[in-house]
Amino acid sequence: MNSAPHYRPSPGVPSHRSPTQTQPRRGPGPMVTNTATTPHQPLTPAQIHHQQQIAQQERELAKRRARKPTDKTIPDSLEKLVPNVKLYRELRDVERRYDATIMRKRLDIQDAVNRNVKNYKTLRIWISNTAKDQPWQNSDRPLDENAFDFETGQIPTFRLRIEGRLLDDEDGDDEESEAERNSKAGASLKSESAPGAAPQKPVRKFSSFFKSIVVELDRSNNLYPEGNIIEWRRPLPIPPQQPGGVPQQAQIPEFDGFEFERKGDVDVPCTIKLERNEMPDRYRLSPQLSELLDTKEDTRAGIVMGLWEYVRKNKLQDPDERRTINCDAALKAIFNQDRLYFPQIPDLTVAHLLPLEPIVLHYKIRVDKASHSAPYAYDIAVPIDDPIRAKMSAILPSHQYLTQTREILAIDDQIATIVQAINHSKAKRDFWMNMALDPKGFVDRWVASQKRDLEVILGENGGIEMEETRRKDFYERALGEGVLALLTKHQQMQAVAAMQGQMPMQ
Repeated sequence: MNSAPHYRPSPGVPSHRSPTQTQPRRGPGPMVTNTATTPHQPLTPAQIHHQQQIAQQERELAKRRARKPTDKTIPDSLEKLVPNVKLYRELRDVERRYDATIMRKRLDIQDAVNRNVKNYKTLRIWISNTAKDQPWQNSDRPLDENAFDFETGQIPTFRLRIEGRLLDDEDGDDEESEAERNSKAGASLKSESAPGAAPQKPVRKFSSFFKSIVVELDRSNNLYPEGNIIEWRRPLPIPPQQPGGVPQQAQIPEFDGFEFERKGDVDVPCTIKLERNEMPDRYRLSPQLSELLDTKEDTRAGIVMGLWEYVRKNKLQDPDERRTINCDAALKAIFNQDRLYFPQIPDLTVAHLLPLEPIVLHYKIRVDKASHSAPYAYDIAVPIDDPIRAKMSAILPSHQYLTQTREILAIDDQIATIVQAINHSKAKRDFWMNMALDPKGFVDRWVASQKRDLEVILGENGGIEMEETRRKDFYERALGEGVLALLTKHQQMQAVAAMQGQMPMQ
């Protein structure tokens, strides 16, 4: 057996251990605490008594739970003695089917809520602008003849407004004028404020559908240094307080119209960019992935599910390792791998996800009229949560369901107690009936049974004679010995508990 090589230290250099030499490993031992910094404080008698009371209460609760009856089945032998036993069994069968149906429906509701199905509605957008203090509007004002210049002192401005409204299913496709929209808004406000009016269902505001609204004015920055880009952005989600938590959306007031005012006395073309706000986030797919999944945009979960369906349809799973995917030509072109581990797909698809393209609207701001609107409105299909999903979500944690479940459990406990009492009553009835039918034989059988039990308890085989078991003194002696043994054991347990309670903790 070769020994470890020995290294001779060089002069002036501290010696080092051999790289092959290992330290002996310390075996398991007691955990040592820093008793110098945190000395042990002995418990007071009141604290020891309190701990003993808590332990006693826990033992009592455990005993109650152990003694709590749970069987609700009435035996067949009671069918002739207890009326309506058959009806009781039929009701229990109905109850089992009813419970199974409710559980299945709740699971279906849970699955429907988790799927997060979206409905699509139409968001109609109107764009308009107004002009103020334009030169043509101040032509009727007389100029001061003694003034140095001929300016009126008014700054020409324009105000651009972008507003939108979610159309109901019964709304037609006819365009509405601004007056009609204002009249509808006033009527809705009156109906909401009217006493006794039915509560209106909440309607999402225009800004809730977008992450940002950007307006770019096509004019020179040198002539208008105040800026030609006007934007509104939704605040970022609030990071979770604890690791692994879900980010919370910032609470901001939503609005139905976005407007701003800028200086200008000439017509200005503008470009409006709307970035969609969807939960969960949707992404634009790369051309290769889009062609494979036959969709241009989807959520992360939808992309993974689409790839899984593609793998299953084309039987690309490895027969030995089911989580390994054997890539075909289409998957090789996307991931550049011959084989991949399916749990890696969410990370591998990140390179093929692009942000959604904004919705681009073009409009020309005109200042030659006091008010100008776009010749047409813009209809955009936006996803909204299924209204049934909110009702389904309210069913699962329903307080009424929890209350009813507690009541049913309490009634089940009462039924189990009643069934237990019926079984005890039957046992008593059988005892007295057998004794009444054959007193001598019943007493002989009962005494023999008690003899066998005593032999088992005392550990004596064949040491107890039948004649001795018929005498009263025998049972009194056995009873006294049993009581003495029970009391001695109880005193020993109390002494051990007292010693453990007074013993300082290590």
